[in-house]
Amino acid sequence: MYHALKSVVSGDTCITPKPDGRGKAPAVNKIDRAMIMNHIESYHPCVSHYRRQHAPNRRYLPSDISMHAMHADFKSRHGNICSYDLYRKVLKEMNISFTRLGHEECEQCEAFKMHNRDHNQENLCDSCDLCQRWKTHIEKAKRSRSEYDKDRDSQDVSEPVFSADLQKVIMLPRMESFKSVLFTRRIIVLNESFVPLGSKTAGSNFPMAVLWHEGIAGRKKEEIISAFHSFLLHKRDQKVITLWVDNCSGQNKNWALFCFLVYIVNSSETLTDVIRLKFFEPGHTFMSADSFHHQVEKSLREKDKVYDFDDYVSCVLSSNSGKVFTKSMQVQDFCDWTDFSSTYKLNRTTPRPYLSDMVYIEVNRGQNGLVYRTDFDGLDIPLNFLNARATKSGVPRPVQRTKARGIPADKKSDILAKLGHLMPKNRLSFWQNIETCDVPDLITDNDE
Repeated sequence: MYHALKSVVSGDTCITPKPDGRGKAPAVNKIDRAMIMNHIESYHPCVSHYRRQHAPNRRYLPSDISMHAMHADFKSRHGNICSYDLYRKVLKEMNISFTRLGHEECEQCEAFKMHNRDHNQENLCDSCDLCQRWKTHIEKAKRSRSEYDKDRDSQDVSEPVFSADLQKVIMLPRMESFKSVLFTRRIIVLNESFVPLGSKTAGSNFPMAVLWHEGIAGRKKEEIISAFHSFLLHKRDQKVITLWVDNCSGQNKNWALFCFLVYIVNSSETLTDVIRLKFFEPGHTFMSADSFHHQVEKSLREKDKVYDFDDYVSCVLSSNSGKVFTKSMQVQDFCDWTDFSSTYKLNRTTPRPYLSDMVYIEVNRGQNGLVYRTDFDGLDIPLNFLNARATKSGVPRPVQRTKARGIPADKKSDILAKLGHLMPKNRLSFWQNIETCDVPDLITDNDE
C-alpha cells in the first residue's frame, strides 16, 4: 500500500478529486426575479420632484398604492410563488420608495450609522473623515432647525415667514377602488405650496398652493420660479417676505432664481422691499409645507375618486379646514426665466461664492445684487453676481409662454381607452381636450 501511495504522489498517474457539487444545483423553488420586477414596473414608478443629481436612480410610487396591495395583486396573477418579504426586497433593490411626506431619511446620517460600529454619536473618531463630516453636517442641521424654530415661535404677523416646497408625486385620475387605474400611465399634478410657519395664519397669511399639471408645464427651474412669481404677486403689498426652502438646486438654489428675486424686488409689480431665503441642511428639511401636504393627502383620500384637475383643485381648497388660497396656473403664467449671473465675476470674487455654502440670501429694493451668509449667525457678504448687461439695465422680464407643454399622445389615448368608461361624462372633456405634444413622459423622465 505504501508503494501505491508513493506512485500516486510521485508517479505519472494523478488522481484528481471530483469537484464538490454541494450547493451548486439550482433551487427547485427559485423564482425568476424578472417576473417580480416587471410587475413592479407595471405600476409606473416615477422620479421624484427633486433633480437627478440628488437622487439619480431613486423612483417613487404615488400615494394611492401600497406594498400590500401590489403583493396581493402579484399573487392573484402568478399564484403564491413569492413571499411578501421577497417582493419587498426586490422593490428595495430597484431603489423604489414609498417614503411618505416629511419622513425622508438623511443619506449622510444613514451612511454615518453604517460606516463603523465602533463610531457613533458619543464616540466620534478625530481621524475618521466620515465622522468629522457628519459632525459638521449635524451641527449645521441643528443651527438651521434652531433658526427655523425661532422664526416659527416669534415671527411678526406684519413680516410673515413661509416655507415653500413642491408636493411629492400625485397622479390623476385617482380612483383607488379600480385596480386598472394603478396600471395605467397617468399624468402628474404639481403643487408648489407656500405655507406660513406656526399658528399665525389669520387674515391673508393662509397657505397658498400654486397648482398645475404636466399638460400645462413641467417642473424645471423655470416653472418653479414662475410659481414663486405667482406667490409674490399674491403677497404684493407685503414689505418683507421670508421663505424657508430646501437645498434642491433644480428648484430653490440656483442663480436663475436669484436673478428673478433681484428682478421682482426692483419691479413695480410688488411693493416688497426685502425678500429672504433661508435654507435647511440637506436631509433635515421637515417644514410647515409638509404638514400642509399631509392635509392635501387627507382630503384626496376623503374624496376617494379624483377624476380630473378641477377635482384635484377642489380637494386642495377643502384641505386645512378650507383655510387656503389656490392659484391654478395657466400657460401664460409661465415664463422662461433666465440666468443672468456672471461666471467671470463669481470666479474672481474672494472668497469664491458657492451655492452649496449658502444658508441665507437676501435681496433688497434698489440693489442689483444680494447678500448671503454661510452661517445663520455669520456676517452678511455682499455679492455682485449679475452680468454687465443686467447690472446696467436691470434683470429683464422674460416673454410669457403661449403654448402648453402637452402630454404624449399615447398616454392620452391610454387613459381614455382604459379609464374613460369609469368616469362621469362631465369629467371626460378634460381628458379629451388636454393637449398632446412630442415631449418626454414626466412619469419616467425628470423633464430636464
